[in-house]
Amino acid sequence: MRVYVKVMEVDEGGVLRRVVGMCDENLLGRTFREEDLVLEVNEEFFGGDLLELDEALYIAETSENVTAVGEVIVGKLVEAGLAHPQAVLRIAGVPYVILLQV
Repeated sequence: MRVYVKVMEVDEGGVLRRVVGMCDENLLGRTFREEDLVLEVNEEFFGGDLLELDEALYIAETSENVTAVGEVIVGKLVEAGLAHPQAVLRIAGVPYVILLQV
């Protein structure tokens, strides 16, 4: 299984931070709604390279800010110990998690 991974370098007061958007291959371009909540898996934030899971996990391990959407990538982040299961939220049944390293 492969996932889309987009890596962006953000300048925060002279300090470069790596911000990453990751999503399961089948979710790019989709929007999910549940009551007033909207989860938009857009090309601008998530549409990067299509990578194998092990490559995506390495990038997540070495990044300061990761937003991940989808059963496959979120499940692997939890399995690898990078995300706590209780940190995983769902909108319209689709899991997502935000990882921050400080």
